[in-house]
Amino acid sequence: EPIHVVELCGQLMEGWQPVGDPFRMLLNHDVPIPPEAVAIHGYTQEYLRQHGQEPVCVYTAFRDYAHDYPLVAHNLSYDWNRCLEPEWARLGVARIGQRGFYSMMLARRLVTETTTYRLEALKECFHLTQSQSHQAQNDVLTVVELFQRVYRPRLESAGLDTIDSV
Repeated sequence: EPIHVVELCGQLMEGWQPVGDPFRMLLNHDVPIPPEAVAIHGYTQEYLRQHGQEPVCVYTAFRDYAHDYPLVAHNLSYDWNRCLEPEWARLGVARIGQRGFYSMMLARRLVTETTTYRLEALKECFHLTQSQSHQAQNDVLTVVELFQRVYRPRLESAGLDTIDSV
C-alpha cells in the first residue's frame, strides 16, 4: 500500500542559518488514513479535507521554494525512497531538489552522548525545543536546531565549516 505524504515542510539554509520563512503545506489525497498513522502524526482524513491542498499544487509550490537545492532530512533514506519518490511517480510529478543527506548519519558520527539517534532521543539528550515529533514542521525545526547547536560546533572543530564541506 502506498504511503501518502500528508505534511510537507522545509527550511532554506545558507550555511548554518535559516533563510526566510519555512515552507509548510498539508496535502489532501482524499484517501483513508490508517489509525496507526493518525496516532503518529495526528492528521485525520477530515482534517486534511478541511486544511490540505491538492498534492500536485503542494509539490509545485515546494518546487518553487526548494528549487534544485539538496534536500536534507533526519531520515532522508526513508523520506526520499519510501515516501517522496514513489509519490512523485504516482502523481506524475518531476523530482524536486536533489537527494542530499540525512542528519541521522551525522548524529551517528558526531554524537557520543547517546547510542540512540532517533530525533526524539536527540531532542531529549540535548534539551532541544520541545515539540511534537513526527509532525514535519516540528521535525524540520528540530533538525535546524541540531545543526546549529550540536553538529555545527563539532563539525567546525574538525575543520568542516560549511554544509558543502560536510
